[in-house]
Amino acid sequence: MQTVHATALKNRLGEVLARAALGPVAIQRHGRVVALLVPPPAEKNRKPAARPAKSPRWNRRAEERVVELCAQGDFRPSRWLRAGDAQTLAGVATMLASEHDFDRTRMLALAERLHPGMTTPATFNRWLARTPVHAARFLPQLAARLRAPEPAAK
Repeated sequence: MQTVHATALKNRLGEVLARAALGPVAIQRHGRVVALLVPPPAEKNRKPAARPAKSPRWNRRAEERVVELCAQGDFRPSRWLRAGDAQTLAGVATMLASEHDFDRTRMLALAERLHPGMTTPATFNRWLARTPVHAARFLPQLAARLRAPEPAAK
C-alpha cells in the first residue's frame, strides 16, 4: 500500500486520486495513518463504456487520429471515447503506460475508465492477441510525432 503525507495530498490531489484509482493509498499526518483512499468496488453488472454498434476499422486515418490524440497530452476519457472504439483505445492507453514519455498511473486509470479490467494481465494479453494496433508501427509514429515541432498557430 502506498503512503502519502497529508501535505502532499493537499498539494497534489489529482496525482494522489489517480493512484488511488488503482489501489489503496494511506494518508499520514504526524506519522500516523489517519485515512485511506480506496478505489470504488467493481460493480458486477458494470458494462464497459458504450461502444458504437459497429466497431470502426483500424486504418491509417484512425491510427493517425489516435497518434495525434496521444501526442496532444489530453487524457480526458470523453476525448478518447470520441476518437474510436473504447476497448481498442483502452489497450492503447495500457500499452502507453509502459512508455517513458507517459505517466503510468494516469494511463492505467484512463484505460480502466475506457474499458474496465483492461489493465489486468489476462485482459491485456487477449487485447494484444486480437488488436489491429501494431505496437511496432504505432509507437515509432508516436515518438516521431512527439519529437516534431508544434505547427505555428494561424
